[in-house]
Amino acid sequence: MKRILYISTFALLLFSSCDKNEVQDPTFDTKLEKLTYKLGDTVKFKFSGYTDYLSVYTGEAGRKYENKDRMRAEGNVLLSMNANLRNTNSQKSLTILATTDLNPLRDSASVVNAKWTDISDRFTIPTANTGVSVPLGVNVDLTNLTVKDKPLYLALKVKSPNSTTAVQPRWTVTVFNLSNNLPDGTSLALGTTTNLGWKTVSVSSNAYAWVTVGGLFTNAPAINSGDNENWVVSKPIYTDAIVRDYPVSIKDIIAVMPEKYEIKYNARGTYKVVFVGINSRNQISTNVVKEFEITVE
Repeated sequence: MKRILYISTFALLLFSSCDKNEVQDPTFDTKLEKLTYKLGDTVKFKFSGYTDYLSVYTGEAGRKYENKDRMRAEGNVLLSMNANLRNTNSQKSLTILATTDLNPLRDSASVVNAKWTDISDRFTIPTANTGVSVPLGVNVDLTNLTVKDKPLYLALKVKSPNSTTAVQPRWTVTVFNLSNNLPDGTSLALGTTTNLGWKTVSVSSNAYAWVTVGGLFTNAPAINSGDNENWVVSKPIYTDAIVRDYPVSIKDIIAVMPEKYEIKYNARGTYKVVFVGINSRNQISTNVVKEFEITVE
């Protein structure tokens, strides 16, 4: 008799344990009155049922369900650059270079001996004083310089001969915007003058090396101070690396289930709106996905 009671108790405990860990599917559902709207209209979704967690991919740039797992995206790599030149000697003193084959330490020997591609001819580099900052290039295409799974390095080299009568050229870079422009029209920032991890490398005249704090510029070598050659080299840039798209959170497990959700789009187009409802317990989860394709005219 005791043995039977023991087995029954064990079976009851086992059943209770399974029941405790079981996760029910969300009963969440949503409805929409129509799929076509005028620009400026409010799109109103009505909810029913329940889910522990609820989020939405609105279909806008950075909020697309199809990009939720995307970590790489190839596009057109474009560079815009503005600079100010002073104390010119009417000779070309700035060179713009690129490579995908460089020691990440970017020590002096590695930088000087790397296989650089001179891309200066893609820009308009002044040889006379500009007085103010001027564009050297707007959306200059560097896509053909990239190599899959290898980082791109960009460098600026200032080189000028000694002068016994005048100070040498001084460069100030005011704009250096690198971006990855995707086929869907999204433009992803890859770096600027302040966040490309610039490293200075001095071949000669170290006292006039590039300054990377508070801007990106060189000081002008003084009269009779010797030949000048100074580089500044970017960090490794993985041009196709992107942050995956994330949804907008609507509800977490402690919040009351909302009755509706509203969106107002700022541009015409077709948007894939995806709601994701998740129930989760003890590291076990189950979900339900609801999709709508909306047109904004």
